[in-house]
Amino acid sequence: MGLFDKLKKKNEEAVATVEQTAAKAEAKLQEETAKVEAKAAEIAAKAKAAEAKAQAEAKAAEAKAQAAAKVKEEEQKLAEAEARVKEKAQAAAAEAKAVVEEKAQAVNAALKLDVDGVFGPASITALQHLLGVAEDGILGPETITALQKKVGAEPDGEWGPETSKALQAFLGVTVDGEAGPETYTALQNWINKELGV
Repeated sequence: MGLFDKLKKKNEEAVATVEQTAAKAEAKLQEETAKVEAKAAEIAAKAKAAEAKAQAEAKAAEAKAQAAAKVKEEEQKLAEAEARVKEKAQAAAAEAKAVVEEKAQAVNAALKLDVDGVFGPASITALQHLLGVAEDGILGPETITALQKKVGAEPDGEWGPETSKALQAFLGVTVDGEAGPETYTALQNWINKELGV
């Protein structure tokens, strides 16, 4: 083999080596490129998922804020409604109280006694009104028992000396166990005072 042929062969071998090296490099490059592209695709997918999550969270936060604002608005409306109801109720209660007081004053004025020391039906009726028992103008057991409880006597429904003494002590008059004009006058004055007339 001549020199030329040797050089030609070496050249061909060198070219083949370079081509093999280039092919390997290209294959390696394609492999690395594929890896990079796969990684990039993975990162892009994660970024897209993160963006979607962020958007969903933003929408949820917005919906939550809107719901909270709506709740606050409804609470405000409820509070205003409650205030109006309370105001109307107070006004109605005040009006009703005024009517009741007016009627009570009228009743009490009608029951006002002429202080004459005579304990008759009018005095008994006024006393029954104050004691909260049936107003029939008759001094019966129910009225006597209520009076006994009021003045601290034994509540037996019978008016005897002990009841008179307890009543006299309650009224601040002479305590002798005999209810007469002095006792009845004091009782009539006490009734008028309690009636506010």
